[in-house]
Amino acid sequence: MRKIVIAILWFAAALIAPAAVAQQPLPPPRPQEEPADSRAVQAFIDKASGPCEIKPAQVCIDLGWQFAVAQPKQGMMLADLKRLRTRLGAWLDWHQGMLPVRARSSIGIGMLLADGLTMERLHAAFDADHDGKVSQKELFADVKLDNRPLGVVLADPVAVDRADFARRVGLPPQLTGGLFPQQEAQRPAN
Repeated sequence: MRKIVIAILWFAAALIAPAAVAQQPLPPPRPQEEPADSRAVQAFIDKASGPCEIKPAQVCIDLGWQFAVAQPKQGMMLADLKRLRTRLGAWLDWHQGMLPVRARSSIGIGMLLADGLTMERLHAAFDADHDGKVSQKELFADVKLDNRPLGVVLADPVAVDRADFARRVGLPPQLTGGLFPQQEAQRPAN
């Protein structure tokens, strides 16, 4: 489940906050209502978790694309990325107390890196043909998609060219490496 939510947020954030998220039991209700942007992200996580856990990566990507992109056939516009950043920020503000420290830190670092780059530079880094839109192909240019679930693919260092990703966003690999889910150690068969 943890890898699935990681994959969902990795995609949903369009590389803004692709970190480990494992929901904890909810704390007592807050006096105010959860912001609409936070509810939208949580609804997306709830909807996509099941399919993203077991279906091929493209299924999860398509679900995320429908959530994150106003006109999916056209591609991700800068306005889509900015709206997504706002939504993810609202979700993190509301849910951070429910997240494990490591997940909260990873997401926060991912968002800080993205904010430091600016949404304009981040969008341009993936807009390979400079048409003002990022296609799925452009967004996942450094990922070899296959029939495994997206979380498994993103955790596989062979499937993700992490050095090219780091070059694309103009950051050292040491900073971007933590944005990817970690591959679980293989247990020997008994």
